[in-house]
Amino acid sequence: MPIEKITCVQFDGEFPDFCYRLIMPDYGMPLIGTMLAHAGYDVRIYLEHIQPAEPARIADSDLLCLSTLNAGADKTFRFARDVRQRLGIPIVIGGTQATYFPEACLEHCDYVVLGEGDETIVELVDTLARGGDVAQVAGIAYRDGDRIRRTRPRPGPTKLDIIPNFDLIAGYRRLTWLDLLVQRRKTRLVPMQSSRGCPYHCTFCIVNTMFASGYRKRDIDAVVRDLKDKRRYGRHVMFVDNEFAAQRTYTKRLLRRLIDERLDFDFGVFARVEIAKDDELLDLMRRAGISYVYQGYESVQPETLMAYDKRQTLEQMVFAIEKLQRYGFDILGSFVLGADTDTLETIRRTVAFIIERNLASAYLWPIWGHFPEERAGYQTIIPWWRSIFRGWAYCDGHHVTHFPRLMRPSQLQRGLIDAYRAMYAPARIVAALRRGRWKDARWKIGNGWVWRDIEPGPRAYVAFLEELEDGLYDAEDRLREDVLIERVRRDPRWAFQAGNRAVETVGVSPLELPLAGKRNITCLPPNLGGA
Repeated sequence: MPIEKITCVQFDGEFPDFCYRLIMPDYGMPLIGTMLAHAGYDVRIYLEHIQPAEPARIADSDLLCLSTLNAGADKTFRFARDVRQRLGIPIVIGGTQATYFPEACLEHCDYVVLGEGDETIVELVDTLARGGDVAQVAGIAYRDGDRIRRTRPRPGPTKLDIIPNFDLIAGYRRLTWLDLLVQRRKTRLVPMQSSRGCPYHCTFCIVNTMFASGYRKRDIDAVVRDLKDKRRYGRHVMFVDNEFAAQRTYTKRLLRRLIDERLDFDFGVFARVEIAKDDELLDLMRRAGISYVYQGYESVQPETLMAYDKRQTLEQMVFAIEKLQRYGFDILGSFVLGADTDTLETIRRTVAFIIERNLASAYLWPIWGHFPEERAGYQTIIPWWRSIFRGWAYCDGHHVTHFPRLMRPSQLQRGLIDAYRAMYAPARIVAALRRGRWKDARWKIGNGWVWRDIEPGPRAYVAFLEELEDGLYDAEDRLREDVLIERVRRDPRWAFQAGNRAVETVGVSPLELPLAGKRNITCLPPNLGGA
C-alpha cells in the first residue's frame, strides 16, 4: 500500500494535571516523527496542548500514529475509532499505555508498538508500504484473526544521536508573553535527553519495562548539538532522563562541556538523593545552569521505602535536602501514597515533612499499581481485585484507583486534597518570602494556582469512592479483603481487568480470585495461579 503522508497525534488527559499549563512536548513523539521523516515520509505532529489535529491533514493522511498515557487513552481511542470508520487508514498506537495494555489498544487500532519505538516504527511503516509480512517486525503486537500476536522483543537502540526536529510539531515556536497570557499557560519547557533507562528497579516504577534494554548514555556531542538546535525555542530546559546522574563520570563530563559552551540555559533534572554525597558534582550542576532538582522521595516511612525497593533511607533524604538547599537548588519532591503500610497519619507526616524541610514544591501521588510487570512474573503491585477502575481518564495520578489496606479510598483521596491545600496555602507562601526564598514562593504560587483547577475532579470523585467502599472496611478502617473478594466475584464491574487480558495474551494464566490471605507490604499477589 502506498504510504507518503503520516500524521502523529498525542492527546492530553481529560482532567487537568500539574503539567497542563506547561507548553512542553513529550520527548518521544517528536523523536518518532523525526525518524519517519529521515526515512523519507511526509510527517506532521499534533500535540493537543499546543495545536489540535487539523481535520484536512488527517483526511489527507496515509497512516496515523498515536501515542498515549493512561489518562489520555479514552480520548485516543475515540479519535482512532472515528478515523478508522471514516478513512480506513492504518492506525498505530505506541507509548506506555500501549506497551502494557496492547489488547485494549488493538480494539481501536491495527498495530501497537511496544516499548521504545525509534527503530520499530520505521521498520513497521516500511513493511506496510511494500506489502511485507509484519510478523517479521520485532517489537509490535497486532490482530491475526481472533488472536493477538506479539512479535519477538526488540532491543532498544544503543546509539542515541538523533536530534528531534521540533519543526514537525504544528504550532510549536518560541512563544511571546502575549501568547502565554492568551493561552493561559504558565511555563514553557524544552525537553532534552542525555540518557535512557535507569539502573535502579523501584517496585512501582515503569522505567525498566519501557526501557528494557537498560541504562544507556547519549553521546555528549549529540546532546550539545540538540541543545543548540533547541535554543531558538527558549532557554528553560528539562532533562527528561530518569536518573540524570546515574553514571557520575559521564555526567561530570557533560556538565563541564555545558559550562564551556556557555549556552545560557536554565535546566531542571531528575536525580536521586545520592548526588548529595558528591560536592564536585553539585558544584558543576550549579555552574552549568541547573537550578532545580526533582527528587523521588516516595515515602517518609522506612518500611514503605523498603517495600518500594527504593534503596534509600529517611536520613539520606534529609541529608540530600539540606545539602541541595545549601547549594541553592530548588527542590521538587515526589511522594507515592497508599501502600499497605500507609495510614492517614502517613499523609499528615508526609505534609509535615515537606513543610518542615522547606521544599520548594512537592507532588503526592496515589499509587497506581496495575501494570503487569514481566520482570515480576506479570504480577501487579496492586492485586487486581483491589483495583478501582472508573475509566482511563481517572488513571492520571490524582484519583485513587485501589482499595488501601489501612484506610478507605475516600480517606486517601480526601487526605491528598487536604495535603495540597496545606502545602500551597497562603501561609506557606508568606513563610517562604520571610525566609527570602523568592523562587520557593513562586513555585508555591504557581502550583497552588494549578491545584485550584485540578481539585474539582478528585473532590467530585470522593462520592463515588464512598459508595464503592461501603461495607468493605471495619470500624478501624481496615480493609475486609474477604468481603471485597466475594463482592468482586459477584460483580467485577469496577475492578481493573485490562492487566488480566494482557497476561492471558502472553500465555500466562490470569490472576484468579484467591481466598483472603496474608499479603506482603507491596501488595504483590502471592502467585499467578490463584489460591
